[in-house]
Amino acid sequence: MPPSFAKAGSSGSEIVPPNAMVDEKRRKRMISNRESARRSRMKRQKYMEDLVTEKSILERKIHEDNKKYAALWQSHFALESDNKVLTDEKLKLAEYLKNLQQVLASYNVIESDQDLEVSDRFLNPWQVHGSVKSITASGMFKV
Repeated sequence: MPPSFAKAGSSGSEIVPPNAMVDEKRRKRMISNRESARRSRMKRQKYMEDLVTEKSILERKIHEDNKKYAALWQSHFALESDNKVLTDEKLKLAEYLKNLQQVLASYNVIESDQDLEVSDRFLNPWQVHGSVKSITASGMFKV
């Protein structure tokens, strides 16, 4: 009996036809291929689930980042506006200070030239100074 007809591990008394060995190998290979395909499908399904999860996480992060960006933009706009107001106020105050310095400088020049007397009229402008004649209606109308 040729060795190709004997089944491996047999006592030699069993004869296995050559077609049966080929069928057995084919059957084992088909089972192995099916198991491999099943593992591949499971792996692909898990990969897809992971991608979907990652997508939802990234979409949530984008949404949060957009909210932060909008808040920062509004804050930036408000700060720019405040900065413009403060810059304008600074320019006005600088001009006011310049004018005060000019007045002070001219006052110092006048004071050094002569003794300057400030009258009570300027210190107390709400008080009436000088002679005030009373106005009566008796001389205005003649009957």
